Amino acid sequence: MQKSQVNVEELRRGGVVALREKDMFSIWVKTACSNLNSRQLKKLADITDKYARSLLLFTSRQIPIIPFVNIRDVTFVKRELAEVEMDLDRCGSRVRNLNVCYEDKICPEAVVNCISLGEKLERFFSSQLMHKVKIGVAGCSRDCIFTSTLTDIGFIGVEVNGAKGYDAYAGGRLGVNPFVGIKVAERLSEDASVKLVQNVLDLLEHQGKPGERAADLITRLGADTFNQEVTMDLDNSRNNQAINCPTGLEEKQTGKTILKIRATCGEVTSNQVRKIADISERFGYGFVHFSVRGSPEIPGIDVKNLPDIKEELKDAGLLMIDSGLENLQSCFGDYCAEGLADPQSLLRRVENRIKDMGIDKLKITISASGCPNSCGIAHLSDIGFHGVVEPQVDIASCNGCGLCVSVCKRKAIEIKDSKAVIDIKQCRLCGQCVSICPLDAILEKRKGFAVLLGGRGGEDTRLGTKIAEYASEDEAFKIVEGLLALVKDRGVDAKTIIEQIGIVNIRKTIVPEDKAATAHTGKGNKHEHPIK
Repeated sequence: MQKSQVNVEELRRGGVVALREKDMFSIWVKTACSNLNSRQLKKLADITDKYARSLLLFTSRQIPIIPFVNIRDVTFVKRELAEVEMDLDRCGSRVRNLNVCYEDKICPEAVVNCISLGEKLERFFSSQLMHKVKIGVAGCSRDCIFTSTLTDIGFIGVEVNGAKGYDAYAGGRLGVNPFVGIKVAERLSEDASVKLVQNVLDLLEHQGKPGERAADLITRLGADTFNQEVTMDLDNSRNNQAINCPTGLEEKQTGKTILKIRATCGEVTSNQVRKIADISERFGYGFVHFSVRGSPEIPGIDVKNLPDIKEELKDAGLLMIDSGLENLQSCFGDYCAEGLADPQSLLRRVENRIKDMGIDKLKITISASGCPNSCGIAHLSDIGFHGVVEPQVDIASCNGCGLCVSVCKRKAIEIKDSKAVIDIKQCRLCGQCVSICPLDAILEKRKGFAVLLGGRGGEDTRLGTKIAEYASEDEAFKIVEGLLALVKDRGVDAKTIIEQIGIVNIRKTIVPEDKAATAHTGKGNKHEHPIK
């Protein structure tokens, strides 16, 4: 069956996403509270060997993705996933895979059992909506899963004067219209948290316009009105039925650590996946956690076993992350149908350069995405990259059909005198208008990487500031080399360098003038709104 004979958008909504290559798709696999057991991992490895290219992706969505599955084999892959109780994540306008970090029985930083709340929130995955909704639960204020930026509705565990609960955030998203979520409630119980989610879904259903997400409602209705609507009747708790996440623990564990494994660009071979599953069985709790930065994590490891595990990983071509450089995460931009640049090639060059410079023990976060959708969380790293393209209308070829207007999420295009007109200041350079134009009347004027600096998550969440744009891979590599040189010279982490020197001064130092983006002197894109 050819792509032309299938409904590509319908497949996408079911978690089967078209790739650039003819008849090739990626399969997005749901996780249970962001974990999968060793049996499920081994099945994924077998599937990639049998139906794909022996490659599995650990992604920022905290799910595995199987790339390069031919359309004719999709049904067989679904059938084999079902054999080990695995389902597909959904894309588009619906509730997505639930993002959860570690519970307090595993992570010493966690103050709540976020698995318990996650089990109650899992029921929303079956909700049929006309809006995209992402939900996340973090165990502490470090917010390792970036709930305030990656989820429409996020909960962060807190403890104040011995009282534990969840602070709730709404509106977080990246992509072409990034928004840092606003805090809407404090120290909620689990049942009150579930009620708040239902309130948000109800508000989207009754007052949301097609394609709108929580951030859009906050912008359109105002933060005060939004807060008032979604915090109504939270005390009206009920017996919320939980869907069991089988990787939860019965008792608090002590004397154990979490093993983090480097998976540059999130890419792991089938044999490496089997080794990870095997180690989780023999040395851990028998399951693997999917982290936002794409590094497979195995909880429950005894420290005394780390030397032996390190050797086993080395034999499989894998490395532990024990300090310094975080996993270099990307989307699958090189083979994504929407990719504008090759983030994998760039990040692997950067990783090798960091090793050559001997600074891999210093704290640095680097990530990249193939387009402004930022699936590789480029906005949330010390330095990030995402592909961009500047569109230009060929007036002679344009017939004013308006297809470009319909796909522009920034509303940067309008039809005037039967011709498309693009407000380039409003444009986020995603290239969707270029792709959809049936007459090739919108052309690529310039193309390359945008470079972002100073992004971070946690208690001081902020989005990276664009310091360069339309950079080739070589030019982007030179820019990051400049930052790395500053890190090496000063011997401190990248965050400290950025705070000491300032983004504007760093931009002047490391970015060629013809690639420099407009200077930004603010402290980041952090939204502050009162709790109502």
